[in-house]
Amino acid sequence: MAPPNMHCTCRTLLSKTFTSSAVRPATLPPSFLIPAFVNGSQSNSFSTTTPAAARKDGNVNRGVSALYRSGLGRKQKLSVKLSDLPKPVLDPASHPKVEVTDDHGLWQFFPSDKSTMLTPQNQDAHGRGWTVEELRTKDWNDLHKLWWVCIKERNRIDTGEMERKRVNPQMYGQYEADNRTKEIKITQRHIKLVLTERYYAWENARYAAMDDPEINMYANLEKGESVYTPSQVEQSLPDSSVPEGASSIANGEARV
Repeated sequence: MAPPNMHCTCRTLLSKTFTSSAVRPATLPPSFLIPAFVNGSQSNSFSTTTPAAARKDGNVNRGVSALYRSGLGRKQKLSVKLSDLPKPVLDPASHPKVEVTDDHGLWQFFPSDKSTMLTPQNQDAHGRGWTVEELRTKDWNDLHKLWWVCIKERNRIDTGEMERKRVNPQMYGQYEADNRTKEIKITQRHIKLVLTERYYAWENARYAAMDDPEINMYANLEKGESVYTPSQVEQSLPDSSVPEGASSIANGEARV
């Protein structure tokens, strides 16, 4: 069967459709817009201002410390070279000898014989803690000194315990150290109790003085102002209060 004859108008339309993509001229943007289509987006801000330089580091020892390493910025440079960095001394024989005086303050955190830790017998040789009745008789300076003596003793015990665990965790001495620390904590707890009692007593006295009209809470002692300002002056007794015969006896007129 022969193909049907196509109308001339349809043939013309179809031919234009299939051949339009081949003969269509390419439309290009203007020359000043070509960079925008190539990059896709603008990389730099449209500004003629010079970008600010990185802030200068004022620390000349930046990067020298082995303990504090905060890192450097992208534009930050070290002020020292790798050749100038100090090198650790790994050989113990090359370590310098440090001379320590016998009366150095750090010796107070060690036993009296300057050993690293006490024996269990010496650790257990201690007294009892201070009682509240004993501490009530002490002034502020004595309580302050005793508190820091307790702090130093606890530091000494903790130092010995760390050394004992480093040498041998199974070594005897922890039970004795715990008992010694327990008595020290009792003393510290009683010191706090005595100071709390004194604070409450002072607070009650202050409130009572504020309600007393004869007490000047704002007296300047440096200028000689008196804190106690009595409102009534003592007066002599009136004559009516003198018993009968007292005046005659005073004048030598008493009858025999």
